Amino acid sequence: MVPIEITSKIPGTTSIAVLVDKNPYPLVAKFDFMEGALPFVKINAKMGETSDVRVVATAGGKHYQATKEIKVTIGGCGG
Repeated sequence: MVPIEITSKIPGTTSIAVLVDKNPYPLVAKFDFMEGALPFVKINAKMGETSDVRVVATAGGKHYQATKEIKVTIGGCGG
């Protein structure tokens, strides 16, 4: 389990999706936000191997992406 914390500073963020590229089912979580809500989420994602974690934020009808490689080692997770 890998703790992931995400905050979007893009004005008008309406959703955040978290994807783990090498997971059998890449979509780990998706959150929708009402107008005026703080776009912040904190999750624990299950990862079986080192992979890119991709976050896609939607704001104003556009999609914004950030990616970070998370290294998973035998017996634990490293970053």
